[in-house]
Amino acid sequence: MNPSDDAVPLLSIAFARSPRMVGRRIADEYILVPIVRRGAEVDAIFNLNSVSTFIWEQLDGQTPGEGIIQAILERYDVDRDRATEDYLGFIQKLQAIHAVTPDPVAPGTGHGGDSGR
Repeated sequence: MNPSDDAVPLLSIAFARSPRMVGRRIADEYILVPIVRRGAEVDAIFNLNSVSTFIWEQLDGQTPGEGIIQAILERYDVDRDRATEDYLGFIQKLQAIHAVTPDPVAPGTGHGGDSGR
């Protein structure tokens, strides 16, 4: 897969996990649960596979997509196209449910632009 022009900017963004979503390991599974005021507000609980869990745990607000893709390549036996496809697909799903917040990476630093954190 060659990332589309729309997806390429996502690779230079460092995403952080949203404070409105919490991840928990239960037995051999990892789930994401939205934090809500009342149980009736919970739309869904998200069950993650091992690659999605790995990506979720890397979302520190400082590591851009390219860095996470490199970590996937080092951890799993996949090629760059597959790692990129998995990363972009998962990030787009997380964005759709507001589970991540973007922090553009400051050029040349590899760190997010908001140094006040």
